[in-house]
Amino acid sequence: MLFGTLTIFTPFAVDMYLPALPTITRDFRAPIAAIEQSLASYFLGLAIGQAIVGPLSDRFGRRTPLMLGMALYVLGSMACALAKTPLALDAARFAQATGGCAGTVLARACVRDIFPPHQASRIFAQMLLILSVSPLFAPLFGGWVLLIGNWRWVFWIQAGLAILALLAVVTRLPETHSGSDRRMHPVAVARDYWAIARDKRFIGYVLSTTLASCGLYVYLTEWSHVVIDYYGIAPQYFGYTFLLNGLGLIVASQVTARLLHHRPAPRVLFWALTAQTASAAMALLFALTGWGGLFGLLPWLFLYCGLLGAVNPTAAGLAMIGFGESAGMASALMGILIYGSGTIASTVMGAVGATTPAPMTFLMLLAVCGALMVNWHYRKLLAREPAPADLPF
Repeated sequence: MLFGTLTIFTPFAVDMYLPALPTITRDFRAPIAAIEQSLASYFLGLAIGQAIVGPLSDRFGRRTPLMLGMALYVLGSMACALAKTPLALDAARFAQATGGCAGTVLARACVRDIFPPHQASRIFAQMLLILSVSPLFAPLFGGWVLLIGNWRWVFWIQAGLAILALLAVVTRLPETHSGSDRRMHPVAVARDYWAIARDKRFIGYVLSTTLASCGLYVYLTEWSHVVIDYYGIAPQYFGYTFLLNGLGLIVASQVTARLLHHRPAPRVLFWALTAQTASAAMALLFALTGWGGLFGLLPWLFLYCGLLGAVNPTAAGLAMIGFGESAGMASALMGILIYGSGTIASTVMGAVGATTPAPMTFLMLLAVCGALMVNWHYRKLLAREPAPADLPF
C-alpha cells in the first residue's frame, strides 16, 4: 500500500493541475504553449532527479534519499503556489519533480529488494492499481478546486499531501537495502549506467515502454487545451474525461497481473502494444474526420491509455530481471529514459500549437508504432539467447 502511494505523487502533480492550464494562461497573460512548457519542465526534472537518486539509493540505502526527495517535493509545490511568472513556475515544477521522482524510483527498487524477480511484474501491476486512482480523481478534484479558489490552491494541496506521505515514510518504512561500496564519482556512475544500458533485455523492454509512454505525455500536454478550448467543456468537468482512462488502467493492470500467472510476459507485452497501436490509429481517424466529436474520440483514447496498464508493469518487470544490487540504478535509468523522452514529446506537442486533436493523435500513433517496432526487433534478438529460468517463453 505504501509503495503504491509513493508512486502517485508524480502523476498527481501532473493530472491535478491540468484543468488549471487555461486559467494559468489567462492569469499570466501568456500563450498556452508557454504554460504547457511547465509540463516539459516537470518531466525534465523527473529524468534528472532519477539519474541522481538511483545511485544514491544503491550506495546509501533507500530510506534517506526517499525522505530527502519528499521534502524537496514539498518545497517545490510551495514554490509553484507562489510563482509570479511562467519562468518561475517552470523552475518550481522542475524542483518539485526532482524531489517527487524519489517515490517512483525507490518504490520500484524496494519491490526488487523484497520480492524475487519472477514476482516483480505482478507486484508492479498491483502497485499500478493504486497509481490508477490518480487519473480517476486528480483532474476532477483539480477542476472543482478552481470553483472555490484559484489555481495556486492546487499546489498548496499537493504540498500538504506530500507532508502526510513523508510522515508515513518516517514512521512505517524500514530500510530495505543496506547500501554498498559503490563509487559515487560521476565517471564511475556513468560507467555503471552504461553497463546497465548495454543489457539487451533491459534496453529492449525499456525502449518499448518509453515510446509507448511518449504518446501518453503528448496526450497529457494537449488534452486540457483540446477539451476546454476546442470542445468547449468547462474546467470543472474536464476531469470526467479522465475517468474512463483511470478505469481502463485499473482493469488492464489487474487483468495483466492474472495473465502473468499463466502466460509468458513477453507475449503479453507484444499483444498489448499491438492493440495499443490499433487504438491510436482509430483515434487519429476519428480526430481527422470529426466523427462523433468528443464522444467519438474518447473510446479510442480510453483503450490507448488503459492498455498502458498492461504495457508498463509488464515491461518494467521484464527489464528489471537480473538486477539485484543495481536495482536502484536500473530503476532510475528506466525513469531517465521514460521521462527524458516525455520531456521531448511534451515540448514537441507544445511547439506544434495545434488547434484540433489531429496532431495529438498523430504523435500518439507515431510513438506507439515505434514501441511496437522496437519490441518486435528485440523480441527476435532475445529469442536467440537463453532465457532466465524464471522467465517462460
